[in-house]
Amino acid sequence: MPRRCASGSRNSPARSNRCDEPAVTGHDEGPASGAAPAVEMQRLHGASILFHWFALLRSGLFPLVLVALQSRTRGGDWLLYGVGGLLVLFAAGSIARFLFTRYGLGPDAFLFRSGVFARQSRVIPYDRIQSVNVRQSALQRLLRMGELHVETATQGSAAEVVLRVLRWRDAQSLREHLVAERRGALGAREAPASDATQGAAGAPVEEAAESTVIATVDVEQLMVAGATSNNVGVLLAVLFSGFDRLRSSFFAELDFTGLLAGSLVSVTDAIGASWALALLVLLVIVPLVVASWMVSVAGSVVRYHGFTLERVGRDLRRSHGLFSRVQASVPLRRAQALRFHQSVLRRPFGLGELRLVSAGSAGGGGGASSGGLQVLLPILRRDEVSRFVPVVFPDASLDTLLAAPIDDAAWTRPKPVAAVRIALASTVRVLLVVALVAAVWPEWLGRVAWLLPLVWGLAWMRRRARGIAVVDGHVVVREGGLARTMVILPERKLQLIEVRQGPLQRLFGVATLRLTTAGLGGDADMVDLALAEARSLQDDLTARLPRTLRHVSASNVSASHASVPRVSGPVSLHREVLPDGV
Repeated sequence: MPRRCASGSRNSPARSNRCDEPAVTGHDEGPASGAAPAVEMQRLHGASILFHWFALLRSGLFPLVLVALQSRTRGGDWLLYGVGGLLVLFAAGSIARFLFTRYGLGPDAFLFRSGVFARQSRVIPYDRIQSVNVRQSALQRLLRMGELHVETATQGSAAEVVLRVLRWRDAQSLREHLVAERRGALGAREAPASDATQGAAGAPVEEAAESTVIATVDVEQLMVAGATSNNVGVLLAVLFSGFDRLRSSFFAELDFTGLLAGSLVSVTDAIGASWALALLVLLVIVPLVVASWMVSVAGSVVRYHGFTLERVGRDLRRSHGLFSRVQASVPLRRAQALRFHQSVLRRPFGLGELRLVSAGSAGGGGGASSGGLQVLLPILRRDEVSRFVPVVFPDASLDTLLAAPIDDAAWTRPKPVAAVRIALASTVRVLLVVALVAAVWPEWLGRVAWLLPLVWGLAWMRRRARGIAVVDGHVVVREGGLARTMVILPERKLQLIEVRQGPLQRLFGVATLRLTTAGLGGDADMVDLALAEARSLQDDLTARLPRTLRHVSASNVSASHASVPRVSGPVSLHREVLPDGV
């Protein structure tokens, strides 16, 4: 572990006077008398050279293979020499990257330096760190290595600092140290007087935070999550796309389309069109669907195997992965909203996925994150959502509201004319598609006409699914059609409240109420409210917003240390630790 200031504790006056501007060194020498103490800068593990070299090879593998094949067919040995030169260049770049990448722990900030020709130096104050995540790929797990990601509140697409590669135990130790430093820095900012007294007494930076397991997901439920995800269609498209690319690259001279068409004609002539169609479904379509379904199930199990969600101090931490292991955390104070999504396949079973919208997330997390959305539970029953909300927002009490039907008086609904507006907008898009199809295949015009009644039915369904309610300082928004989404936003997290009207909305006297938070993916739209209702909600929420921002309730802080719910059943939740009224 890198050494820090040798004298004093974090909050002692002596230390603060001597460590304001730490000197940075690359060796173990202590600071000279009267000089600022040095911060020892550490290198990554030597294996990072190989990992970076392999990463470069993987990114350029396909072009290198093509060049090598072309050189053998055309007798150009100079191409092979060029490939060899690139491999040597990759190796030299990996070694240089290792030599010029350093990190260290300053008295008040995490330091990171990288770059060979273009140098970068980053100083991240501990109280600005949002989350510290550790991950392991399959190869890293085999070699007991790992990588550490440090994220702040910036809304970039990647973590501010990524340390590849560290020993796994060193990555975990560094993660715990940074989390403790962040916790201590935040505590010093919130209670400077108390912390100064503790620092003078020589107290440690922060005691180890107690860990409370909130939920675990077993393999059976992960299989259900994979089977009910919408990945089957995507996998089928990938299979067809991959087959077409393989054919065009290596078997371009073979006419697979003509061969398949000829075979179908021969089979149809022999056994009839009905039997030929049945054989096509049984021998081609069904195996492809089953194979895609199995891949989806296996992918869910591999990605989320051993999924555990726990509370560590004021952070939520999740760990999962069969081959590539991920341990990611997010501070609860960064939580902006909860988003519960039910796909078309999950909704009939009352299942969905719960995600947390956090401020400034880089979207890391081994496939469990996207933008500011962090997967809290990959599969959860609809009736368990209300029991889980207090884990993230302790002052929320939404049991009655979430259990109420959408027609209940607590919900503000769009006007019935909203279904007409939705249907008209969708009809225009469908007519454009029909016109394109009719231009190519005129005989199909009658076959796609049935889409219009379907569009109007879906428009009515979307209107019925929508609703907004404001209860106990929280806004709940429901939306969707065949798939449903529910967003829960605390009023104190709202950054912008606006009313919008498009041309058709102005014609029908309706508007869209948009609620914006500081997290990517944390926006919620209530579409086609009556204009007067939208403006009334806007005025009410805006009037309470300044008071909410000024008032960070003490009860909210103390509630963060209360007993934490766990979700029951296959998604394990310990009901004996549920807080009163949940």
